[in-house]
Order: sequence, then structure tokens, then C-alpha cells
Amino acid sequence: MRNQIITKINGQLETATANYTSTNDKVLDAVIDANRRAVDFAVKTVDAITKVVEVPAMVELPFAGRFELAEFPTAAEAGKRYISFVERAADMNRDLHGRVIEMLKIEEAKPAAKKPAAKKPAAKKPAAKKPAAKKPAADATK
Repeated sequence: MRNQIITKINGQLETATANYTSTNDKVLDAVIDANRRAVDFAVKTVDAITKVVEVPAMVELPFAGRFELAEFPTAAEAGKRYISFVERAADMNRDLHGRVIEMLKIEEAKPAAKKPAAKKPAAKKPAAKKPAAKKPAADATK
């Protein structure tokens, strides 16, 4: 009886996890696709703006020659880095999802072996309680 219940639960769990897995994959694919479209739009917009509007040259900063200034990535490079991050996050989500699904499965239980009934020891008589020793009254004048 117990194995039948476990088998039934595992069957229902497989159906539920298959539906959840497919839905999770669809959502993650939609998130990646939406981010790709947004990055593509942003990169095209920045490229179009820089062609039309003249970008001023870098302003001379005092003591700038002493330090190496960081170069900022172009819009296309930043977009590639961002999409790479989104794809890695989605892969990590899929991996975590797979691990959680594996943890939900119930292993088949072996039939419980019947143990012989243990003999009950003879009832012990309760020990007589000793009256609690009274403590001397504390000095109220302190």
C-alpha cells in the first residue's frame, strides 16, 4: 500500500515538474529574447545619435597625464557583456531548478520489516519524594 502511494505521488510529481520545467524554460527564453531586443534597440539608437549629433572631445583635465584613464566600453561592447550576464543567469536558474526538482523525488520505500514485540519490563514503583528543605528566611532589613 505504501509503495503504491509513493508511486502515485511520484507520477503526479513528474507531471507537475515537467509542466513547471517547460514553463520555466519558456519564461527564461522569453527573458533572454526580450533583453536581446532591448540591447539591440539601445545600441542602434546610440549609433544613430552619434552619427547625427557631434560628440564633444574629451576635456583636458589637469594632471590627467599622470594617471591612466579608464576607457569606457562602446554601446555594442556593453550590450554584449550584459547579454552574456543574462544568459549566464538563466543557465544558473535552470541548473538550480534541476537540482530542486531532483530533491523533490521520493525514493521507493522498502517494505517495513515487522519487529517482534518487545516485552515490557515490570512497572517500577515511583520513588518516594523527599520534602524540600526549607531555606532560612532572608534578612528583610538588608
